[in-house]
Amino acid sequence: MRQIPVCQTEKIAVLKGESMEKSIAFCGLVCSQCPIYIATKTNHEELKEKLAIEYSTDTFEFVKEDMNCTGCHSVVGVNEKMRKECLMRKCGMHKSISHCAECNEYPCQYINSYVPTGSDNRKMLD
Repeated sequence: MRQIPVCQTEKIAVLKGESMEKSIAFCGLVCSQCPIYIATKTNHEELKEKLAIEYSTDTFEFVKEDMNCTGCHSVVGVNEKMRKECLMRKCGMHKSISHCAECNEYPCQYINSYVPTGSDNRKMLD
């Protein structure tokens, strides 16, 4: 199974000096450190193109237009490939929680499958 990408903030500077509030995704990812979130907020088209290539696999292809995310709590753009298929987002939205660690079933099968123990995202939730 595909794991949630760990953001490498040292590789991506916040472009244009824009301030972004700290928002935690259901999976523990810090949105303001996510390269796709940064590219969306800063309208960095070249970065979106690079990310589409980087995130694509043999069985799941992304294009630049898919690299738009305003955070998984947003209801804008729900048809985006990045969020539409996310089981943790679907579950969290259904349960009206801020992140998976708030759930009585945490850690569940989704967390155990997609967010490895010891990863930055898991540490954020634990």
